Formats: sequence, structure tokens, C-alpha cells
Amino acid sequence: MPTTKLGDVSLFYEVEGEGPPLLLIAGLGADSRTWMTIKPLLTARYTCITFDNRGTGRSDVPPGPYTIPQMGADAAALIRHLDMGPVAAVGWSLGGSVLQALLIQDQELVSRAVLLSAFPSYTEVQHGWLDCLLTLRQSDVSPAAQAMFGMAWGFTPRMLVDHATVAAGAKLQTSVPGTSFEGFAAQAHGLRRYDSRPQLPGVKTETLVLVGAEDTLTPVAQSVEMATLMPNARLQVLPRGSHGMAIEYTPDTVAAIRAFLEA
Repeated sequence: MPTTKLGDVSLFYEVEGEGPPLLLIAGLGADSRTWMTIKPLLTARYTCITFDNRGTGRSDVPPGPYTIPQMGADAAALIRHLDMGPVAAVGWSLGGSVLQALLIQDQELVSRAVLLSAFPSYTEVQHGWLDCLLTLRQSDVSPAAQAMFGMAWGFTPRMLVDHATVAAGAKLQTSVPGTSFEGFAAQAHGLRRYDSRPQLPGVKTETLVLVGAEDTLTPVAQSVEMATLMPNARLQVLPRGSHGMAIEYTPDTVAAIRAFLEA
């Protein structure tokens, strides 16, 4: 399992598949395992690069707080280390913020970009959601109950009405080593302060802004805002799916990503 020292942090990464390189950037507190349902649908056509952002998984957890531009620089350093650029890239949620920073700072490293369930800056509701998450993580509430709280923001009633599935999903999430509070809080600090809007008009990379119509955590309006600001971006709203549509509606999400990358 390869790791590489990039500046002040060692990052865990994996390279799998055949074809042009595709970088997948995970969300808040998540590591590269978040792509486990998606990657098998991509590796036949792409060389998929997954990694654990600083503060998560098998990467280092240096003292925080972190900034989103700092995490974007981590991604750029990894691309350069692998000598695989320019790469196509997909950033999901916080990963979408990291990808925006990468596009702003090092857009020559990215051939095409997909901002998946992403946002340009935090809203009052997102701040409240994050405050609750941080408080829960410091409380005596069980990890399974915390996972259920997160799933309620990530999935649609199609899944949530099936309590057995929700409970099983929560247990599955807590069956693997999780992100420490320190790593989560360090990422969260940068995420809630990041505002890409002033710099997005300077991003020339062809970009797909992809969101589900039922996303309550990063609603469609935020994707519209990003797509409007970026000169070479287009918006696609899938008719079903919330913030976790890449898990709940994996085939639809992957089909949209592939159609854009292969156009």
C-alpha cells in the first residue's frame, strides 16, 4: 500500500485500472474507501487514482487547522509525484472544494473536472449542520447513531424509509476505522471558511457540475452558482438523488461522469 511524503504530510494512495488517469477526491472526513462502489465501474476504462486526504484514513494527521487551498496543493503534489498529469478529476462534496482549489491554483494539471454534489461557499444551514456533526463527534452518542444522522442528510426517502437498510448501512460505516476528531475538525475548519466564488471565473478547464435534484445538503442552487461563474462549465441535474447519490444511484452518477469525460 503506497504512501508518499509530500511536503509536511505523507499521503496514502492507490492506482488501479487501465486507460487515461482519473483522480477521485473524497469528501469531509472520508477516505479513499468512499469510492468503493464507484471505482469498479471505472477501472476498465480509466486508471483511477484514489487517496486519503490529509487528516483521514491511512494518511498523516498533521496538526490543524487545514485550509482547502492547502488540500488542493496536496492533490497537485500527488499528481506531480505520479507524473500522470494532466488528469481528469472528480471531487465529491469537500472533494469538490479541493478540486476547485486545484483548478484555481494548478489548472494545467487537470484536463477535465467533475464537481459532484459540491458548493462554492457555506450557507447558514451548512454551518448549522457542521456544528451538529462536530458536537456529536465529541459526545457519547454511538458511532452508529452518528452515522444514521449523516445518512438522513445524504440519502432520499427511497432508502431512508427502509430502517433495516439504514441500520445496516450505519453499522457498515462504523465497521472500518474512522477519521479522528482532530482530523475531521481540521478539515471542517478550512471547509466552512472557503469561498471559491471570486476566483472561479478564471478557471478555464472544461467542467461538469453534477448534482441530484433531491440534494438537501448541497442544493441545486449552489451548483447553478458555480456553473454560472465558470466560463467552460455546464450544469447537469440528475432527476433523482441527494448528497449521497453516488452511493444510492451509483449507475446513474457514473453514467453522467463517463458521458462527460468521453464526449
